[in-house]
This record gives sequence, structure tokens and C-alpha cells, in this order.
Amino acid sequence: MNAIKKPLSVKVIYYTTNILFWIFAFAAGLAAILSIAMFWGFMKEMQLHVGVPIAVDVVEKGSISLYKQMVDVQFVEMYGKVHFIDTPVFVSRIYSVYMMAVVGLMFFIFFTFRKFINNVYRGEYFDISNIALLKRIAYAILGLWVFSVFYAYFQYYVLMINLEFESITLNGEMQFYPLLLLAALFLWVLSHILMKGSELQEEQTYTI
Repeated sequence: MNAIKKPLSVKVIYYTTNILFWIFAFAAGLAAILSIAMFWGFMKEMQLHVGVPIAVDVVEKGSISLYKQMVDVQFVEMYGKVHFIDTPVFVSRIYSVYMMAVVGLMFFIFFTFRKFINNVYRGEYFDISNIALLKRIAYAILGLWVFSVFYAYFQYYVLMINLEFESITLNGEMQFYPLLLLAALFLWVLSHILMKGSELQEEQTYTI
């Protein structure tokens, strides 16, 4: 029996996914070790940089040269990071838990996606168990979106409203990561389409 020739696109996705998975697995292991060290306060004189998903307006203005003419500019809805100088242990513990949760969710998504791609590589396109993996990825991405929105509110009500700077002001604009939500909905709909295709394929088999 001759083996079915696999499309080039499937081969590229298969090998790329597997290579990236092991790179991410190594990075996730390092992140887990770092999170544990942060939680138990093993890292002395830590300088923590935390991404803040809330936009700020910079009061100070600047200028830019365009076509030999100076134009006044000002940053609006700027996103950045907060640097905790000599980070206290209780602060590093909070963010270590967040890091572990995000890394865990992303690892689960990547691990499940790798299983899905491996099944596709073997020709299991409309297999029920493979479609279930796609649904699982959609639900995990949805969970990541919910957690990310929670993180944005946490950063705002715990961190940002207590910041005191002379050169920036909060404008209340928060990132809600709509692309994550769209990706989850797209994969969820796609899984139902594949499920319908599987049912039609099964009906055709029985009819023949």
C-alpha cells in the first residue's frame, strides 16, 4: 500500500510546530524555575519589570523634523513597563503566580496544538478525537483571554491608580486583547465545521 503524499504546507507546519514546541518547552521550564525563585524570595536585589496594559498620556512634549520643518508632538495612549526598584518579596510573589498561570496556559495550548498538527500530518483530518483537540485549544485561548482581561483590571486598580508621576497621566484606556477572543471564536467555529464534515463523511461511507 503506497503512503499518501503529504502537501508541502502540512510538512512545513508539522516540522515548524515541533521545533518551536521544544524551544518553548525549554523557555517555559526556565520561566517556571524563575517563578518559583521569585515566589520564595530566592532572588535577592531583584529588579522586576512589569508590562502595564493601561495607556498613559505623557505630559512632556517633543518635536520631530519632517521635510525640514519642526513639528511639535506628544505621545498619546503610550504603553510601557513599570520597574520596581529593589522589588519587595510580596510584589515578586504576586507576579510569579501570574507568570506561572500564563506560562501554564500557553504550554497547554502549544502542547495541544502540537498533538493536533501531528494527527493532521498522519492524515487524521476529520477524526473526532482531533476535532476535540481543536475545541480544547479554543477553550484554552478563551481562558487565556479572560485571565488577560483580569490582569489588566488588576494592574489598573492595584498598581496604576496608586502611581505618582509628574510627567504622565492615566487616560483609562486598557488593552482587552480582542485578537485572543477572535482566535478562540474562530477555532471554536472551525471545530464545528470539521465536526459537520466528519458526520457527512461518515454518512457517505455508510451510504456506499
